[in-house]
Amino acid sequence: MIRSIQSLRFVFIMLVVMSHIIGKSFDFGGESGVSFFFILSGFILSYAYGKKVAEGKFGTKAFIKKQLTKFYPLHLLTFFIMIALDARLERYFEWYRLLPNMLLLQSWIPDDSFFFVANGSSWFLSDLLFFYLVFSLAFSLLTRLSVRRLILVLMIVLAAYVALALAIPMEKVNAVLYANPATRLIDFCIGILLYRYTQSNIGKMEIRWIAARSATMRTAIEICTVLLVVGSFFVYEYSPLGFRCASLFWFVSPVVLFVFVSTDNNGGLVARLLHHPIALWLGSISMEIYLTHWITMRIFYSLLLPYGIGEAERLLPWMICATIGVIILVSYATKRWFVNPIHTTLQEKLR
Repeated sequence: MIRSIQSLRFVFIMLVVMSHIIGKSFDFGGESGVSFFFILSGFILSYAYGKKVAEGKFGTKAFIKKQLTKFYPLHLLTFFIMIALDARLERYFEWYRLLPNMLLLQSWIPDDSFFFVANGSSWFLSDLLFFYLVFSLAFSLLTRLSVRRLILVLMIVLAAYVALALAIPMEKVNAVLYANPATRLIDFCIGILLYRYTQSNIGKMEIRWIAARSATMRTAIEICTVLLVVGSFFVYEYSPLGFRCASLFWFVSPVVLFVFVSTDNNGGLVARLLHHPIALWLGSISMEIYLTHWITMRIFYSLLLPYGIGEAERLLPWMICATIGVIILVSYATKRWFVNPIHTTLQEKLR
């Protein structure tokens, strides 16, 4: 386990959660967090299974089954809870909008009314499932191409993306550029390319160079990396919608991952904070936080309404802290008493 990355999962999942607590004025949080996790997925899968893919020992079908046992039961649980919560408010969706969500196919349909129904957060799983399906092929192609051909392919993909981002109507940006698995595959492939870079001679040399710096210098490098993320927030505000929803972070997330992978064994102050047991524990429940936070917020806020705590009060600092605390508690309970037991049972049956 790369400890810093484990904790960074929590940092970026909280950006997503904060975007939903605060609303449209902090869309940066959701879009930066989603891009980070897609790129991270490509990197981590390559890190964990790249050798097996190269040796022809990676089984896509078995891998997908294993991953589904981790998140699909929770997806179904949150799916039906959200339907029940919507029904309580007399809000109903047609079956043909719900079925793709339940089967994790909703992100392929370029219409907000499909991929934001029930537990809207599950669109992320739809993309992730597609990435799992194509991982072996994508890894093989991206790691075997010569540098010259790889650069040519990247230039073609970038030119096509820019053309699409400039041409697409604003109302279709979410459906085509933000949520669609075909376009978000670029993020995933960037993660694979980052892994390739870390395994190259130049990448290894840079990792060794960073690791060999003094503790003060390593801390400075880590702080500069944090400032890069902060700086992207200000760039985001002035970026066209077609670029800030994803491609802005293609240049930020890989740097974050590379730096903290480099300092994981011999880090500065920021890495040491990320290695704290509490930070590592919070990172371990990031998926549960992501899938349950909408439900938790809806129930928590509804319970507070009789006490006069409405939308205006939800952005007060103490209220934001309380909301995050409740989300973490619910996520921990969900992982301990639902996700882990079911995952263990399903894994035993698969074996």
